[in-house]
Amino acid sequence: MGVKERKERERRQRSNEILESARRLFESKGFLNTTLQDVAENAEISVGLIYRYFQSKEDIFASLALKGAKQFDKLLGHSTRKARQAKLPVRDVLQEIADEFFDFYSVYGEYFDMLLYSYKGLKEVQIQASTLTRLMSVTLLSLNKLKNFIMSSEELDVQDEDDALRVVFVLWGVLLGMHKLFDSSGRGHLVAFSREEFVRKTIDTILVGIAAKDEKEVPSTKRLQPSVELNA
Repeated sequence: MGVKERKERERRQRSNEILESARRLFESKGFLNTTLQDVAENAEISVGLIYRYFQSKEDIFASLALKGAKQFDKLLGHSTRKARQAKLPVRDVLQEIADEFFDFYSVYGEYFDMLLYSYKGLKEVQIQASTLTRLMSVTLLSLNKLKNFIMSSEELDVQDEDDALRVVFVLWGVLLGMHKLFDSSGRGHLVAFSREEFVRKTIDTILVGIAAKDEKEVPSTKRLQPSVELNA
């Protein structure tokens, strides 16, 4: 191994040590209560050394989110490949993906929450553009895997790629929303329903809509109207 390769390996190792140190502190103390000095002390390095790898605490969050996104993309790829090879029912595949999504968010959800929150004041947040670009790239890869699975399914009535993309974004949005409904971190927790039962019935509802071939098969929208009007 040459000098250049060894230095690059050492750089990756040091970067990962900082990320793992920050992850442990974020989970135990919370993001707002953790400082870069805390991260440095936990990793037994100086704050100045952290700045050689990351621009800010938010930048560390973004890098952790990237690690999580890569892991979820691998899980999604495995599920969709297995589904095509074994010709599994779409309902079973979506249930497995939903379960993986919840497992993924139980570890990495806080990081994504912070990123979404940071976007509101993006000018004040220092995150490396390359990290955000890679995060977006991995997310698009995941969405593309879902799109290809939807298009390859004989159970669903999708006419073209645009149809498949609409389905993907509905599924993605529903998964994000369901995570918030059943978030047990203290930010909000839906206790009126079993999560497993709620997810199963939601998937069934989505599949009815996707499979509908004409307006006669689409459930009445009157059932979906809220019984109480909410004022902004």
